[in-house]
Amino acid sequence: MKTFVLSTLISVAALGNGFAATPNVNPSADKNKVSALKEAVAFHEHNMIMLYNQYDLAVERIQNSRGNHAELERDRVFFIGVFQQDIEKGIRVVEGKKAIAELETRYAKLHEEREAYEAKAIANLQWHLAVARKKEDRAFAKAQKELKEITIAAR
Repeated sequence: MKTFVLSTLISVAALGNGFAATPNVNPSADKNKVSALKEAVAFHEHNMIMLYNQYDLAVERIQNSRGNHAELERDRVFFIGVFQQDIEKGIRVVEGKKAIAELETRYAKLHEEREAYEAKAIANLQWHLAVARKKEDRAFAKAQKELKEITIAAR
């Protein structure tokens, strides 16, 4: 995904260099349009970068939200530790081992549920990112095509 942003930066630089090297038949007429198109291309590049930054932040927010894997693991370690202390002291050994086994099963299920929740939320984000990216791709391609046409016409 980020390779797209890099490739657009390279293509804009190449188009800009190509335009700078070409003689302009009517510099005053095309100058405003070229600068406006360059601004439009830069605007769409910026939008793409912002889309990916927002996506990364949203994924991080989902993964760090309440009930995440780290919290589940801390709780599991704490509760198992309580029963483990009782077993080491010789108190309720059989019940403690049974409780530890139940806790392991319960927390394994909670981790699976959390994984499913995160996968669903991230898939939803990816869908929204793809829709926004297509919109920006179309607008960027249009501006890039117009800029290319002006640079070719100016030769």
